[in-house]
Parts: sequence; structure tokens; C-alpha cells
Amino acid sequence: MQSNIPIDLTRLTGLMCVAAPEQRTDMDGQVRKDRDGNTLWVTGVALRRAGTRKASVIDVQTAAEPVGVTEGTMLGLTELDVSLWEIEGRHGLSYKAASIYPRPSETSKPSRTSAKTEV
Repeated sequence: MQSNIPIDLTRLTGLMCVAAPEQRTDMDGQVRKDRDGNTLWVTGVALRRAGTRKASVIDVQTAAEPVGVTEGTMLGLTELDVSLWEIEGRHGLSYKAASIYPRPSETSKPSRTSAKTEV
């Protein structure tokens, strides 16, 4: 039985799209759908554990298209889960989120400008 383990998003930082969302397909190129018939999407996400330097890249699956997400976009995620899978001797981790959305980065905030004084 496969169980989902929730990930504490407050312990992650620097979430950024490194591979734009695309429809998930099976080995025959057919678009995969969830149990409710929604198209599945996969997005490459770079992240770091807060307080560390080492970054990781994971593929995160969603049942809704991440609108407005392109490579280089800073991201927010909701309800990120991980599950362990094993099929025919192969095994790995799968990441799923309820949603992935663009989030403004700290560097994209407008800078403060000082008022010029006429002399």
C-alpha cells in the first residue's frame, strides 16, 4: 500500500521552476489522468532546505495546470506530499502537490527611491 507523507513547506526555501510544466504521459505517449479524469502535469522544481546551501531538483505532479509558471519563476506550493514507489524491481520517490503557483521573488520587489531635492 502506497502512503503519502506530507512535507513541511516551512523548512524549504528558494523554490524555483527549472523545467516548465508539461502534461504527464505514459510510456506510449498518452496523456495521464487522475482518478477524477483530470490531466496530470509535471513541473521541475529546484529547492533547498532552509539553512543549507545544497539544492535539489524534484519533479512535482499536480492535477491542475500550473498557470503562469515558466522556467525561472519563483514558486509557491500547497500540500506537497512524497510517496515511495516500487515497480518491477525499480523504486523511487514521487512528489505531488495540490497546486503550484508563481510567487514574487524578494529581488523583484520595487526598490525604494529617495525624493530628489531641487536646489
